[in-house]
Amino acid sequence: MLTTTGLIAGHYECRSLDDTLPVFTDLLAMEVVERKPAEATLKHPNTDWRLIVHEGGPNAPEKAFDNHYGFRVGAHDEVEAAWKYIEAHKEKYRLTKITRPQSAHFAYSIYFNEPGGNTLEIEYYNPGGALHGRSHTAGHWDTPLTSERFPGRGYLPQAFTHGTLQCDNVERSRRFYVEVLGLEIAAGFNMAQYIKHPASPWYIVVLQRSPRQYLAPVNRFTLQMASTSDVEKAHREFTTKGDTLGITVLGKLEGSNGSVNFIFSDLDKNWWELTTAT
Repeated sequence: MLTTTGLIAGHYECRSLDDTLPVFTDLLAMEVVERKPAEATLKHPNTDWRLIVHEGGPNAPEKAFDNHYGFRVGAHDEVEAAWKYIEAHKEKYRLTKITRPQSAHFAYSIYFNEPGGNTLEIEYYNPGGALHGRSHTAGHWDTPLTSERFPGRGYLPQAFTHGTLQCDNVERSRRFYVEVLGLEIAAGFNMAQYIKHPASPWYIVVLQRSPRQYLAPVNRFTLQMASTSDVEKAHREFTTKGDTLGITVLGKLEGSNGSVNFIFSDLDKNWWELTTAT
């Protein structure tokens, strides 16, 4: 089993950074902390993990609804306010497939598609759900943001909470996440499971689907290890035992500026990255 220090990033493919980044900064309270040619790193003020957005060009594919990222507000009525605001500004940001507020999996939320080919969610959870075995519903922030930081919208995304994946078999995938990746199960019901790193509240919703969409390596989650030797050891183990562990594709060990990393796909052909401290 891997020993990692955190789930530190999600990677996200869009068509145009100029079209997609304003959706995150203007509607979801994210901040651009670094921008390079065809790549930008975003962070929410109340959330330590990053979203690394890659520009894939006009032919970047439309992602399935089940491969979205979510943001949480602090009150039930803010979901209604978010829906009204996003509906009113959909032409400006070229948003489509905006849903009315709806309840599912104990959450109250809206969904919408941004022009880069991806679905995004604004959600509310009653934090009392954590008392009933759903740890992902607990608050993801210590100090709430105030409206001065994100004024005039009627809602305030307080945290960047989760990403999503599809899988082929929930039970088989659960064993891989726990026994190979060293993650923990925050909740699970029906064909859904919520996985997270023990050190942080953000999580990944994994949904069993058939048929399903398989994503390119640019859409992945990054786990951090404590040292270069840890990453190198993990790569050696995946090289010799990958078939047994459930590794379907193993990328090369790469390094730059004192850091090493590699990518791999799991038994569901979802992509992950192991890297050292940044």
